[in-house]
Amino acid sequence: MGRNGKSDKNELHVRRLVDVPLRELSGICLRRSRNGRMSLIAVGDRIAKIAWFSLSRSDGARIDWHTKSIAKLSGSELPKHDPQIEAVCADGGGRVLLLQETPARVELIDLKALEAVASIDLVVEGRDEIARAWSDPNGSRGEGVVLLPGGHLLVAKEKKPAALIEFGPPDSSSRGLARGGALPDGARWPIRKGRHRFVALAIWRPDKTLARTCADFSDLEIGPDGRLYLLSDKSSTIARLDDLPAGGGTTALIDAWHLGDLDGKPEGLAFTRQGRPIVGLDTRKARRNLVLLEPAVAELRHRRVKRKLRSTMPQTS
Repeated sequence: MGRNGKSDKNELHVRRLVDVPLRELSGICLRRSRNGRMSLIAVGDRIAKIAWFSLSRSDGARIDWHTKSIAKLSGSELPKHDPQIEAVCADGGGRVLLLQETPARVELIDLKALEAVASIDLVVEGRDEIARAWSDPNGSRGEGVVLLPGGHLLVAKEKKPAALIEFGPPDSSSRGLARGGALPDGARWPIRKGRHRFVALAIWRPDKTLARTCADFSDLEIGPDGRLYLLSDKSSTIARLDDLPAGGGTTALIDAWHLGDLDGKPEGLAFTRQGRPIVGLDTRKARRNLVLLEPAVAELRHRRVKRKLRSTMPQTS
């Protein structure tokens, strides 16, 4: 349901199915460089391996996957088997951030240098419901992550309860996230090398409408339109979220789209250049586990305007 009380849950349709050479796919993201080049990155939680390919301007182009083990990188603490990697994101410098649910931490890795640049423990202090759930060995923790400017992170806590949490150094203040306020394309995420401890600076709980629409939080992604998008596995839904005010509070739903029947658990979210959703599926076999959906839901506004202008221009013979 949207703010006007009417259903915003539109149906998405499968445009293309792709084989990702990973079992139990758990996260996908786009790496955007300053020159406009884009790569799709995928990780799984069964083995410590990463897969990626260069994204073409055409949605139907041939895909050539590259893979690399990340279990034996210098300075990495990732185990070879069952690494519990739940999400991935990348900065403009080509470095990749991996989110572990257990233990609650992230690693920033440099694939070119074959090393872990930084290891960050994620801590929720206090004794409230979310702090207790975060510290519970059997509790639910991070399932999605977005890079923020200033070296902060936005993490989706999956369930019991679901929430969005901004993490940063203990002496820093919450930034929140407005439209267009995520780490810019091509920018390096600032962090010193070594081990760090980040604490929860702000927490946003879903409002009633979002809680009804998305039963859990499975991944986060910034669309080409600069908006924050959320993937829900249990509800099989993609949601566009409103701005997150600095300091925490509630997060509200703007629009939502239903994924339809997919053969696997929706675990990862990304978008094409045109704003079409890409969803990674957790399947036992490394087949048909990446799905391109239509229509586009995260288009840049100027593209829609140009398309409307072309449709209204008189045709000449």
